[in-house]
Amino acid sequence: MDAPPIAPAQTLTASPLQAPTATVVPSGPGPVIPVPGATAPATGFPYQPNHKLAAALLVAGLLVIFGTAAATTIFHARLAYTGGDAAASAGILFVLALIIEAPTLIMDDSPAAGGEPSTMRILALAIVLTFCALMLKEGWDKQTLPNLENQGNWVWLVTAALGAKALQKYAEVKDK
Repeated sequence: MDAPPIAPAQTLTASPLQAPTATVVPSGPGPVIPVPGATAPATGFPYQPNHKLAAALLVAGLLVIFGTAAATTIFHARLAYTGGDAAASAGILFVLALIIEAPTLIMDDSPAAGGEPSTMRILALAIVLTFCALMLKEGWDKQTLPNLENQGNWVWLVTAALGAKALQKYAEVKDK
Protein backbone atom coordinates (compact mmCIF):
# COMPACT_ATOMS: atom_id res chain seq x y z
CA MET A 1 0.00 0.00 0.00
CA ASP A 2 1.41 3.36 -1.09
CA ALA A 3 1.27 6.36 1.28
CA PRO A 4 -0.24 9.54 -0.13
CA PRO A 5 2.33 12.21 -1.03
CA ILE A 6 2.99 14.96 1.47
CA ALA A 7 1.34 18.20 0.38
CA PRO A 8 3.59 21.25 0.24
CA ALA A 9 3.04 23.94 2.85
CA GLN A 10 0.90 26.82 1.66
CA THR A 11 0.13 30.16 3.22
CA LEU A 12 -3.55 30.88 3.62
CA THR A 13 -4.69 34.44 3.39
CA ALA A 14 -7.55 35.92 5.33
CA SER A 15 -9.82 38.89 4.84
CA PRO A 16 -8.58 42.20 6.32
CA LEU A 17 -10.81 41.64 9.35
CA GLN A 18 -9.42 38.17 10.14
CA ALA A 19 -5.98 37.27 11.37
CA PRO A 20 -3.92 35.37 8.79
CA THR A 21 -3.23 31.72 9.48
CA ALA A 22 -0.23 29.66 8.48
CA THR A 23 -0.28 26.04 7.44
CA VAL A 24 2.03 23.27 8.48
CA VAL A 25 2.90 19.97 6.92
CA PRO A 26 2.98 16.97 9.24
CA SER A 27 6.20 14.96 9.33
CA GLY A 28 4.44 11.93 7.97
CA PRO A 29 1.81 11.39 5.33
CA GLY A 30 -1.38 13.34 5.82
CA PRO A 31 -3.24 16.47 4.91
CA VAL A 32 -2.11 20.06 5.35
CA ILE A 33 -3.45 21.27 8.68
CA PRO A 34 -4.14 24.98 9.29
CA VAL A 35 -2.91 26.20 12.66
CA PRO A 36 -5.24 28.86 14.11
CA GLY A 37 -3.44 31.81 15.62
CA ALA A 38 -0.19 31.22 13.74
CA THR A 39 0.94 34.18 11.69
CA ALA A 40 1.72 33.93 8.04
CA PRO A 41 5.02 35.25 6.74
CA ALA A 42 4.91 38.92 5.81
CA THR A 43 4.80 39.32 2.06
CA GLY A 44 3.69 42.04 -0.27
CA PHE A 45 2.39 45.41 0.86
CA PRO A 46 3.44 45.84 4.51
CA TYR A 47 1.57 49.10 5.14
CA GLN A 48 -1.96 47.94 5.83
CA PRO A 49 -4.65 50.26 7.18
CA ASN A 50 -4.98 50.18 10.95
CA HIS A 51 -8.70 50.65 11.46
CA LYS A 52 -8.57 50.57 15.26
CA LEU A 53 -5.85 53.21 15.57
CA ALA A 54 -7.50 55.42 12.96
CA ALA A 55 -10.83 55.17 14.79
CA ALA A 56 -9.10 55.96 18.09
CA LEU A 57 -7.49 59.09 16.58
CA LEU A 58 -10.84 60.14 15.12
CA VAL A 59 -12.56 59.68 18.49
CA ALA A 60 -9.73 61.59 20.21
CA GLY A 61 -10.20 64.50 17.80
CA LEU A 62 -13.94 64.50 18.42
CA LEU A 63 -13.35 64.35 22.17
CA VAL A 64 -11.07 67.38 21.94
CA ILE A 65 -13.77 69.30 20.08
CA PHE A 66 -16.77 68.29 22.16
CA GLY A 67 -14.84 68.11 25.44
CA THR A 68 -13.56 71.66 25.01
CA ALA A 69 -17.03 72.89 24.09
CA ALA A 70 -18.65 71.13 27.05
CA ALA A 71 -15.98 72.24 29.52
CA THR A 72 -16.19 75.89 28.53
CA THR A 73 -19.93 76.30 27.93
CA ILE A 74 -21.57 73.92 30.37
CA PHE A 75 -19.08 73.84 33.24
CA HIS A 76 -17.54 77.31 32.65
CA ALA A 77 -14.10 75.84 33.24
CA ARG A 78 -10.95 77.83 32.59
CA LEU A 79 -8.81 75.57 30.46
CA ALA A 80 -5.04 75.67 30.13
CA TYR A 81 -5.43 75.80 26.35
CA THR A 82 -7.41 78.02 24.00
CA GLY A 83 -10.05 77.17 21.43
CA GLY A 84 -7.44 77.61 18.71
CA ASP A 85 -5.21 75.04 20.39
CA ALA A 86 -8.12 72.59 20.49
CA ALA A 87 -9.02 73.22 16.85
CA ALA A 88 -5.41 72.77 15.70
CA SER A 89 -5.03 69.58 17.75
CA ALA A 90 -8.27 68.13 16.38
CA GLY A 91 -7.22 68.98 12.82
CA ILE A 92 -3.89 67.20 13.23
CA LEU A 93 -5.60 64.17 14.79
CA PHE A 94 -8.07 63.99 11.88
CA VAL A 95 -5.31 64.11 9.25
CA LEU A 96 -3.26 61.47 11.08
CA ALA A 97 -6.36 59.26 11.28
CA LEU A 98 -6.80 59.65 7.52
CA ILE A 99 -3.17 58.70 6.84
CA ILE A 100 -3.34 55.65 9.12
CA GLU A 101 -6.64 54.55 7.56
CA ALA A 102 -5.32 55.01 4.00
CA PRO A 103 -1.51 54.65 4.04
CA THR A 104 -1.35 54.65 0.24
CA LEU A 105 -1.78 58.44 0.42
CA ILE A 106 1.88 58.78 1.36
CA MET A 107 3.22 56.08 -0.98
CA ASP A 108 5.37 57.00 -3.97
CA ASP A 109 3.86 54.25 -6.12
CA SER A 110 1.03 51.77 -5.99
CA PRO A 111 1.43 48.81 -3.61
CA ALA A 112 1.37 46.42 -6.58
CA ALA A 113 4.38 48.21 -8.07
CA GLY A 114 6.35 47.95 -4.83
CA GLY A 115 5.64 51.46 -3.61
CA GLU A 116 7.21 52.66 -0.39
CA PRO A 117 6.44 55.64 1.83
CA SER A 118 7.61 58.78 0.07
CA THR A 119 9.73 60.98 2.29
CA MET A 120 8.83 63.91 0.04
CA ARG A 121 5.12 63.37 0.67
CA ILE A 122 5.70 62.90 4.39
CA LEU A 123 7.81 66.07 4.53
CA ALA A 124 5.26 68.05 2.54
CA LEU A 125 2.48 66.74 4.79
CA ALA A 126 4.41 67.73 7.92
CA ILE A 127 5.04 71.23 6.58
CA VAL A 128 1.44 71.72 5.48
CA LEU A 129 0.12 70.36 8.80
CA THR A 130 2.39 72.67 10.78
CA PHE A 131 1.37 75.70 8.71
CA CYS A 132 -2.34 74.80 8.94
CA ALA A 133 -2.15 74.20 12.69
CA LEU A 134 -0.47 77.56 13.27
CA MET A 135 -2.93 79.40 11.02
CA LEU A 136 -5.91 77.64 12.61
CA LYS A 137 -4.68 78.41 16.11
CA GLU A 138 -3.96 82.08 15.39
CA GLY A 139 -7.09 82.61 13.33
CA TRP A 140 -9.31 80.94 15.92
CA ASP A 141 -7.87 82.86 18.87
CA LYS A 142 -7.60 86.31 17.28
CA GLN A 143 -10.59 86.00 14.89
CA THR A 144 -8.31 87.11 12.04
CA LEU A 145 -5.49 85.48 10.11
CA PRO A 146 -1.97 86.74 10.86
CA ASN A 147 -0.18 88.97 8.39
CA LEU A 148 2.38 86.96 6.44
CA GLU A 149 4.00 89.87 4.59
CA ASN A 150 6.81 90.52 7.07
CA GLN A 151 7.35 86.94 8.16
CA GLY A 152 9.44 85.53 5.34
CA ASN A 153 11.83 83.59 7.60
CA TRP A 154 9.71 80.44 7.52
CA VAL A 155 9.75 80.52 3.70
CA TRP A 156 13.51 79.87 3.73
CA LEU A 157 13.03 76.83 5.92
CA VAL A 158 10.36 75.40 3.63
CA THR A 159 12.45 76.17 0.53
CA ALA A 160 15.55 74.54 2.00
CA ALA A 161 13.66 71.42 3.09
CA LEU A 162 11.80 70.90 -0.17
CA GLY A 163 14.81 71.89 -2.29
CA ALA A 164 17.07 69.42 -0.47
CA LYS A 165 14.54 66.65 -0.95
CA ALA A 166 14.11 67.45 -4.64
CA LEU A 167 17.90 67.40 -5.08
CA GLN A 168 18.10 64.04 -3.30
CA LYS A 169 15.36 62.58 -5.51
CA TYR A 170 17.11 63.87 -8.64
CA ALA A 171 20.37 62.24 -7.52
CA GLU A 172 18.62 58.93 -6.82
CA VAL A 173 16.91 58.88 -10.22
CA LYS A 174 20.15 59.80 -11.99
CA ASP A 175 21.97 56.90 -10.27
CA LYS A 176 19.45 54.37 -11.62
